[in-house]
Amino acid sequence: MDAEEIRIVDTRDESLKGAMMVVGFPTHGLVGSVAASYLVHTLDMSQVAYMVSEQFPPTVIMEEGVVGAPVRFYASKLVCGVDRSCDQLLVVIADIQPPAGILNQLGRVLLDWAETKGVQLIVAVEGQPIEDDTRADARVVAMANRAAAPLLEKYQFAAANGVVTGLAGGVLLGAIGRTTPVLCLVAQAHKDYPDARAAAKVIETINPLVPLMVLDTKPLRDKARQIEAEVRKTLEQTRASMSSMRTAETEGPGEMYR
Repeated sequence: MDAEEIRIVDTRDESLKGAMMVVGFPTHGLVGSVAASYLVHTLDMSQVAYMVSEQFPPTVIMEEGVVGAPVRFYASKLVCGVDRSCDQLLVVIADIQPPAGILNQLGRVLLDWAETKGVQLIVAVEGQPIEDDTRADARVVAMANRAAAPLLEKYQFAAANGVVTGLAGGVLLGAIGRTTPVLCLVAQAHKDYPDARAAAKVIETINPLVPLMVLDTKPLRDKARQIEAEVRKTLEQTRASMSSMRTAETEGPGEMYR
């Protein structure tokens, strides 16, 4: 694989035509990660693809001792979509923060793959940092490419003004001029820790797009502190591991090799 290449590898050969795809990468408050993880586990989704790149940090995830790629695609048999025509919800979840320099390319790769598969709507989730530790519901605003603009009024999403960065920004940038509808939902989230309440609000905002999906976010709200602690621990372990690797590279070999 070329060092600059970002590639998606399919692990399940089936039609995804008409599916709706939710993209949740680590962001402020880890809103995207928590929301995506909750969807995957609550709907008992199965993996259909994963993403690889030499530009990703050297990180894998482990589930019951089996390693997996840090960016994974899951699907569930579920009637979904704005016209109720598809039978699958797709979720893209990441356990890494890709380097900022590849986010535009990563967004294009996601869009190209989705179009090849016949995905009918892409929803990227982003977090907006807030300073205060409020327990009130997060405000969720939406932005869209021209193909998805009619959905803002149809579903009465609060239209956003301003700038969005990160992977969601890369996806939206790549979506300009495309015919595939792309929405970005931006939720207010705490800037210093995983915000499960904001993730619950995002899922509730997505619900009208999947009218036949029965998804109760009360357990997510009830377990918010536990979920936030678990996600924070995983992130800290990843950061500590990466920091240790950088320190070792800077210091060079130990005494026995000198």
